Amino acid sequence: MTATAEKNKPKPLESQLREMYGRVAYTHKTHMKMADALIERYHFVKKIEIWLSAVTSSALVLAVFGDSHCGTIVGAILSTILLGVVLYVKEENMGAEAQRHTETAAKLWGLREGMLSLITDMRGGCDEVQIRVRRDEINGQLEVIYKAAPRTDGKAYAAAQNALKNAEELYFSDDELDHLLPPALRVGSDKVA
Repeated sequence: MTATAEKNKPKPLESQLREMYGRVAYTHKTHMKMADALIERYHFVKKIEIWLSAVTSSALVLAVFGDSHCGTIVGAILSTILLGVVLYVKEENMGAEAQRHTETAAKLWGLREGMLSLITDMRGGCDEVQIRVRRDEINGQLEVIYKAAPRTDGKAYAAAQNALKNAEELYFSDDELDHLLPPALRVGSDKVA
């Protein structure tokens, strides 16, 4: 290992903080992706429910006013399918489950930002004892959140992995930040002196 690489190698405490930060970042993003997927599925099922209701009503209206035996059969079949969809939506409770994932992600977001601050403080030379105390507090908070958190699935984790590794959803380039910050706080070429 070169002297520069050895100098830049994080201390054991910083390594642990970095690892914790990574796990919290992934878990936060996984819960967000899980909530997004549940909301998307909920909206899809609701659209099917509306479509089935409209077609069922039309078939039954035709059966009543057209005196059609075929309309009655189609209406009865569609009503049965609609009942199945309604029971599925009632049993799944996707909206409430998505809300639980969103709430879990919001709690994790605060701790993720706290972990980032600890790493920054450590690099800035803050007292390691204070950093260890705060790390232990965060670990306790994480334990409580993880115990109450709803389960996620592999699809949500894969979506989170793609978002963090490929789409870099967690970070901004200097140019992006410069566009968000007032001119006096910019670091790029349009920085106002």
